[in-house]
Amino acid sequence: MNITKSHKQFIKYILVGGSTAAVELLLYTLFRRILGINLNLSNISAVIIATLLNFIINRGWSFKSSSNFIRSLILYIILFCLNTTFSTNAISFMVKYGMIDIVAKVITMCMITAWNFVLYRKIVFK
Repeated sequence: MNITKSHKQFIKYILVGGSTAAVELLLYTLFRRILGINLNLSNISAVIIATLLNFIINRGWSFKSSSNFIRSLILYIILFCLNTTFSTNAISFMVKYGMIDIVAKVITMCMITAWNFVLYRKIVFK
């Protein structure tokens, strides 16, 4: 079986994403359930920490990017802001209509994972 560069990147991306998603979910749960921090601040804090970890590992390992670091970082931050705005609003919307916040969080994380691979590969780490 011949695994292409794109497939290898995707596998690494999923491993990194899965690991940092677990970190994000654990942090969110810690902030929300144990420390009692409000929903939006819990989400934003967990996303920031996990995103920094994700950027560092994806840039160096998954995509082996040699592109301009500052350019990649700026694009990554823009995408991060869009993703965070989306996830915070989507979670709040779903919770408002009766969904458990952790379930809403997982749903938004899956959606973001789907579009981020393409954007990382084609734009951010190109």
